[in-house]
Amino acid sequence: MYPNKTNKSLNQLTMRQYLILFFAVITFAGCSSNDDDNYHFEYVPVLSADVPTEFVYGQTYRLIVTYEMPNSCYSFYHYDYIYEGTSRMVAPIAIVNDDELCTQATYEGSFFVFVQALQYEPYVFNFWQGEDVDGEPIYLTIEVPVI
Repeated sequence: MYPNKTNKSLNQLTMRQYLILFFAVITFAGCSSNDDDNYHFEYVPVLSADVPTEFVYGQTYRLIVTYEMPNSCYSFYHYDYIYEGTSRMVAPIAIVNDDELCTQATYEGSFFVFVQALQYEPYVFNFWQGEDVDGEPIYLTIEVPVI
């Protein structure tokens, strides 16, 4: 009778130890740094935006945003679309490989932003184009009325 009770508690202890070890390995593996990944993210400038002249309330529209990459180390990653009242800030984000030898040739790309007109006030789109000499953002601003 006692050996079964002892074996059962040893098996439970062993299972607990395995679980603790498993979670410890996962935790430490998730915290390890990989110094081989040498990249960062940056906004890249918008060159132009193809936006309708007006929105109809409730309809969905596709905006085409064209951006410029400064050299071959830049690759399109995603974009920020930030709401602020009736305004929307749109900024392309590039992932920049810091270890690559880059060609200095610029190139253009584009992406789509889908907007559903769900406000009656005009939409004010601010497409990020860079910064001025004082570090203040420069925007291509387009206002779209809603009918």
